[in-house]
Amino acid sequence: MRILLTRPEADARLSAEKLSVLGHSCIVAPLFEIAPTGEHQPHDDFSGVLATSAHAFDRHADIHALCDLPLHLVGERTAEAARHAGFAQLRMSAQDATHLAQNIGMGAEHFLYLAGRERRPELEALLTAQGHRVTPWIVYETREATHLPQAASTALMGGEIDAVLHFSTRSAALYRTLAQAAGLEAQALKPVQIAISSRAAQELVGARQIAVAPTPDFDGFLSAFKAL
Repeated sequence: MRILLTRPEADARLSAEKLSVLGHSCIVAPLFEIAPTGEHQPHDDFSGVLATSAHAFDRHADIHALCDLPLHLVGERTAEAARHAGFAQLRMSAQDATHLAQNIGMGAEHFLYLAGRERRPELEALLTAQGHRVTPWIVYETREATHLPQAASTALMGGEIDAVLHFSTRSAALYRTLAQAAGLEAQALKPVQIAISSRAAQELVGARQIAVAPTPDFDGFLSAFKAL
């Protein structure tokens, strides 16, 4: 299949490598850029660290001072990035933020959360409800593209895309918005749209075919491919 990847550049390249091994060809056209915020680390007596994205460990030298603390995280790629950054006490890797909170359970720990500026509230809310304290440190932010990348526009106009992968609700919504602005909404919704969640799929209503990954990870996208 010919697949359009709209993830940030580094993420898209990794996905393209995995998909090419399976015989797919990919067009990388990022709709987002990940950038460090430069915000200073909060200082307190933290008992552990939280991370839900590998981007938490991008280009942040100050993080090394935290490496002796237990780290609770989401996803294998996040775990890989954490190990590369020097963390050794990886306590648990969960499927998503909700499962991570469930795994941590009740208690009275104080966590430092290496977070993105745009993040969902579930993890902090659940852990607070379980008796913990969570202090967010906003270490990265996601900047949106202002127009559809040329690689995507050209491929859509030429009918050269069989499927589009959407790794978040936000990316699915932005894909549609930028396609509309470019006058390419019909072409953008013609390929199969594979969404990471039902919430992301809702942003693509009207597409010729929509599939939802059974799990919110890369393996889930592969399962969705096989079901087509």
